Amino acid sequence: MPVSDSLVVLPPGKVADIVLTGQLGAGHQLKLRTTGGRNMDEHNKGSISDEELQRKLYEKRVKNFSLNLTDNSMEEPPAEADDSALNSYSDPREKELGERQAPAQSKETQKRLKKAAKRRNKEKSRGNRRFFRLVWLVMVVLVSIIAGRYMVDGVNDMLAVGRSSVDVSFTVEEDDTTAKIAQKLKDGGLINNESFFKLYATLTKAGDTYTAGTFELNTSMDYQAIISELQTPRSTREQVFVTIPEGMGVLELAGLLEEKGVCKAADVLELCKSRDFDGDFELLAQIPAESERPYHLEGYLFPDSYYFYKDQDVTSVVKKLLRNTNDKLTKALRDQIAETGMSLDDFLTLASIVQRESADDEDMYLVASVLLNRLNNVGYQNIYTLDCDSTQYYPYRSPAAIPDDLKDSFEPLEAYNTYRNRGLPPGPICTPSMAAIEALLDPAKTNYYYFCHNPETQEAYYATTAAQHSVNMQKAGLR
Repeated sequence: MPVSDSLVVLPPGKVADIVLTGQLGAGHQLKLRTTGGRNMDEHNKGSISDEELQRKLYEKRVKNFSLNLTDNSMEEPPAEADDSALNSYSDPREKELGERQAPAQSKETQKRLKKAAKRRNKEKSRGNRRFFRLVWLVMVVLVSIIAGRYMVDGVNDMLAVGRSSVDVSFTVEEDDTTAKIAQKLKDGGLINNESFFKLYATLTKAGDTYTAGTFELNTSMDYQAIISELQTPRSTREQVFVTIPEGMGVLELAGLLEEKGVCKAADVLELCKSRDFDGDFELLAQIPAESERPYHLEGYLFPDSYYFYKDQDVTSVVKKLLRNTNDKLTKALRDQIAETGMSLDDFLTLASIVQRESADDEDMYLVASVLLNRLNNVGYQNIYTLDCDSTQYYPYRSPAAIPDDLKDSFEPLEAYNTYRNRGLPPGPICTPSMAAIEALLDPAKTNYYYFCHNPETQEAYYATTAAQHSVNMQKAGLR
């Protein structure tokens, strides 16, 4: 815009600063400043016309003007003017109003955002509470169901509900605690819930004082009856310690039990012929139903040492023997036997022959090798049968073992004759030891098809051919 000027007349002796402001363009300002005037009396000296005086004053005024440019006058103009800056045509009140409104709008927005966040948090909190209440409810229901089931099963076991009546021989050692007693009772089939028995003993303050010895318990007895029986001092009832040797058959075992005064041999043999225990022991149920074996339990009465009472119930005696066999033939061991490709009954049958034919535990590995070679290579060197003397006179070991009163009438069981019949006999001829079982699981690797033993020294001889075997028979004093 054009610079305007005006004449200011001051009284004599006064000084004035005059600033003229003008707009030279975007971002530029022009400031004109004049300082002080002198005493106007100086201008009155001499005779100067008014017109001349005004001209001189004007020239002097122009001469004393100074041009000041602001620091930003030489900078490049901004690409876009700031709407918020004041300009020559803006109203300062509008800027002030905008500055007051902007914070007000920002505060209002923040309040709305805070309220919205608060609402979301409340909704989320309510959702979380509902979720955790549901989880808590489900947990309470599940725990209640489990606890209820545990209590029902425990009470039924405590009262012996649904258990059949079977006599069981139970032995308590000197240092047996309630925990050990509970475990042995469960293993013996007298209780089903070991933890509930311990809980019952704790709640009834039964303590750990039990009477050492062997007791005759029944599976129909409740917890209190069992504890009372085991904690009551026993009257002096005679016990017998019986050791059943390895390789003993049913006939010999029955005679041994009668000799020790445990039970009658005839009663033992009668039970050994029956299938009364098949429902209690899975290993018996797998025995073929149609079998020519005279004693169903032959091979399943484990050789070991036992405590019995004098004149003990024969059922509890036989069941005790079967339970020990079941414990010895663990699941892991049965799985190993299954890997051989033989059934458990066939395996025990072959193991019983290894037991009877071997001189000692070391000899069992070689005898097992010979028998397996014959079974797996039928027809090799015209060999078709096992040819084992131990099977010829079953249920006796040898002709010498046949009772005198039966020698004239005894007829060997043809099905057990391994000289005439191929393969295995109908069943075991005795109960094999763990050594015989282990030897059959891991036999020696040989090419032997024959063996014999010196009857006096029990020295063993092995051969691959019939000719070699004939020489060995002479060495062993058998020819």
